[in-house]
Amino acid sequence: MRQPLHLAAFYRQLAAMLGAGVPLERALQSLQQAAPGRRLRMVCAAARERIRAGGDLTEAFDDHPAVFPALHRELLRVGERTGTVDATLQQLAEMMEQQAAIRKEVIVQLIYPALLLHMATLVTPLPALVFTGDFAAYGRSILGALLFLYLAAGMIWWIVRRISRDSATLAAADRLVLALPAIGKIHRDFSLARLFSTLKALLNAGVGILEAMPRAGAASGSAKLAVAARESVPALKRGDSLVTVMADALPPDALGMLATGQASGRLDDMLDHLERHFLDESRRRLRALAEWLPKFIYVGVVLWVGWQILQMGLGYGRFLSQMME
Repeated sequence: MRQPLHLAAFYRQLAAMLGAGVPLERALQSLQQAAPGRRLRMVCAAARERIRAGGDLTEAFDDHPAVFPALHRELLRVGERTGTVDATLQQLAEMMEQQAAIRKEVIVQLIYPALLLHMATLVTPLPALVFTGDFAAYGRSILGALLFLYLAAGMIWWIVRRISRDSATLAAADRLVLALPAIGKIHRDFSLARLFSTLKALLNAGVGILEAMPRAGAASGSAKLAVAARESVPALKRGDSLVTVMADALPPDALGMLATGQASGRLDDMLDHLERHFLDESRRRLRALAEWLPKFIYVGVVLWVGWQILQMGLGYGRFLSQMME
């Protein structure tokens, strides 16, 4: 199940009932009818049976790894040990809503460029249609261009899926994406926002910094941050500060804010500020990219159509010259 808003609503409802003092089994019974999505209602029924048999909530969720990510289950396990399950569920709901908002914004910003690409497939063969009047050739040209677009999109999706399964290839792809002029900074800012969001959630749940750092790095979506976070553990054990061990992986503004948070003893507040800061930065860059991308498409279509008209005109001129000779 990959519906973040459904899962966020489920977490919020369960947190509200547990916070109000409703026993876990009764809360799951209520959600068995009220949970958003048929699969979540089935999960509630299975989890209720597990609780009845003497299990706990984390064990019930462990039976459904396709529904509940490993990080969520780990946070809940810590919440059960510390007696803060309702607060942990509330925090997970906020994380899921934030991820859904980011995903929605990316899709919305890319809709217009995608529509322009489809319009370009209709416009670019027009000069040939005007000169030849061959509607069949015009239709074949449009279908060929659309088939190319869809095959390219499918190939990119397949490559991304393959890359994500191999850590070495993922690290190389991460370096390649980070080197791209605009997309690299968007990817970096989104990854930093996820890193600080996950680190804040883990620390608030009672996980120690030595355990929290590699998990937050893995959840960031960046191979570079994942390696840096994993390699920071020995230095943190020696007593080095978080700023020192992450100096090569984080930008200067992030290091400055972290240093302020550690010096003031309010690291959790500073992590929250860093998360919002890099989310805002990534959204700003994404909007700028979405604003300029259609302009590049416009210019490309105009140049292509102009080239086609020029070629047609030159061909027509050569034909007239041959006829006159």
